[in-house]
Amino acid sequence: MIRCTVISSTQQHKEKDAPSKIAGLRLAVLIPAYNEAAHLPDVIRACRAVEPSVILVVDDASSDDTIEVLEREEARCRTGTPLCWERCEVNLGKQGSIRRGLKVLRPMDLDAVALLDGDGQHDPADLPRLCELVRQGYELVIGARERLEMPIERRLSNWLVNRCFAWIGGVDFGDVQSGLRLYSKRLADVLSERLPERGRYALEHESLAALAEYSREQDRDIRAAAASVRCRYGVSRSHIGGRDVAQLVLETMRQALRLRLAAWETLALEGAR
Repeated sequence: MIRCTVISSTQQHKEKDAPSKIAGLRLAVLIPAYNEAAHLPDVIRACRAVEPSVILVVDDASSDDTIEVLEREEARCRTGTPLCWERCEVNLGKQGSIRRGLKVLRPMDLDAVALLDGDGQHDPADLPRLCELVRQGYELVIGARERLEMPIERRLSNWLVNRCFAWIGGVDFGDVQSGLRLYSKRLADVLSERLPERGRYALEHESLAALAEYSREQDRDIRAAAASVRCRYGVSRSHIGGRDVAQLVLETMRQALRLRLAAWETLALEGAR
């Protein structure tokens, strides 16, 4: 089963005490990007400032200047953290882009992989603090967005989805829709094999269900933590339409049910011993 600890901001480092660099952890930052040419330079520079081991951007068949931006940024990364990038010739969706990126990272000697959106909403300065939780033994760390920073309509929908997912799935992940996550390298490798080759916005829920089933098969718990992070809104136009929202709600419930079934099967196996 996945067992998640929701860590309040008061339980973590105060802002002035938080580490500013990633130390003692070989971390790759994986960024899926679809038409994010306007935001990628700032996102990449902010990532390099915290000094991960490598940054990988997966361009999901963008129609803007993403390739030109990546070539320019790659040329600037002659020292320090290297920047790598992959180009999808057809649009795979966020889930497909992440799966492709995880496959690229699979042979690398790493401790963990961080997923970070390419639209500038997430602050890479939070990564060193989240990495401390990985060093403490958590295999999955979710960056739980501060709800007070959200627009009121998103705050309400986020609360509703989280409550429904926790009720159906049986686990409170703090912010089940957050795209800012850290996985141990072992779990990242698992997802590289188990995520569907294509898919849009169900990645966050699909990955939790896939890991719950993996946990059941391996007969061992996965330790997860949800920790508070900052998030900027209004920096990018959302690609999610009305049909996507409806599909996302249905997919959220389906993956929560997969999570619950995996937990029931685990408990049944334990009871049979």
